[in-house]
Amino acid sequence: MYGLINNSLKSMILEQFGEAQWQQVLSASGVPEDSFLTMRSYDDQVTYALAGAASDVLGAPVEACLEMFGEYWVLETAAKSYGPLLDAAGRDMIEFLGNMNALHDRITSTFLNYVPPEFFVESEGEGEGGGNRYKIHYVSQREGLTPFVVGLLKGLAKRFSNDITILSQTEMPVEQGAHTVFAVEIAAA
Repeated sequence: MYGLINNSLKSMILEQFGEAQWQQVLSASGVPEDSFLTMRSYDDQVTYALAGAASDVLGAPVEACLEMFGEYWVLETAAKSYGPLLDAAGRDMIEFLGNMNALHDRITSTFLNYVPPEFFVESEGEGEGGGNRYKIHYVSQREGLTPFVVGLLKGLAKRFSNDITILSQTEMPVEQGAHTVFAVEIAAA
């Protein structure tokens, strides 16, 4: 993963928990302090070590830390780093998710060897509560980041002033990485 991810995780911990907690996370992770150069590629294990250390230091499951980070990524990092691209990617959450692969394609040109995840959206019709139901497919060569995607979905719902309910989350069999199908209901907030 790129230093941009590691730097964003650092920023989230600093903003939400403070310098002392960040120093504990950094120390517990064993990650060198030069692992945060935005455009530099780092082994995925660096990011996983930071997430695991955050879990230990903050006393929260790693899944909860990744979910919090996914939401932070959408609302803070991506909004600041890629605001105009995000704005052009869709007027609502479903249009945005449908354009996510094209958005990743545009970003790919700025990062060498960048292999982004893919997202596919299927409409399932209207739900009982008046919201619309969808299946959102998340496909990645990386394992273990599905909780991060849960946070992304929640962050996108906030960005577009929606309420999202994740009705189910199904892991599909793959040879490598992850393929998760989220059944969701999205309604206006």
